[in-house]
Amino acid sequence: MGLVPLDRRQITEAALALLDEVGLADLSTRRLAARLGVSSPTLYWHVKDKAQLLDMLAEAICEDAFEIDETQDWRGQLAQGLHQFRTLLLEHRDAATLLRDRLPGPNRLAHIETTCGILLDAGFTPEDTAGIARLLTAHVLASVETPARPDPEFQHRLDGFPAVKALGPAFARTTADDLFALGTEVILDGLAVRLK
Repeated sequence: MGLVPLDRRQITEAALALLDEVGLADLSTRRLAARLGVSSPTLYWHVKDKAQLLDMLAEAICEDAFEIDETQDWRGQLAQGLHQFRTLLLEHRDAATLLRDRLPGPNRLAHIETTCGILLDAGFTPEDTAGIARLLTAHVLASVETPARPDPEFQHRLDGFPAVKALGPAFARTTADDLFALGTEVILDGLAVRLK
């Protein structure tokens, strides 16, 4: 039987499909080789180990560049970038966990470059810009993890915690999208005050 021709794009697309199917914990080069219909040694000609595979996936997830409307003020530009980054993460299972664990490659560095440029142009100091960029990334990564919905049994634990008990319905209604929107607004409000 002849060798099955493989290219990086084919491997990456199969790996992303596998990630969506089995999740990060069960992703392996062995499973990827099976999905591609090749032996593990054949795959190793293209991907030397799981670490390289994870780096390829992280880069693929961040492949699309941010499209920022530069006619907006810095606040609008940041909000647009945050929404686009979140959209990229929501397209693939465990994407936030993956990006948290990998060093940025060129695609993700381009996103960071865009964010830092917006902040510096707005007048933030280099020290603030470095911290704010990390804060914004952490906000988006956290926002793609759906918050746990309170279990009906949970109400029984709230005796003696009147504020939490009164807020039970509000907690139950709050979605990950709501938390992202609220967090983005609060962070941007705070940055506007800091910039003054």
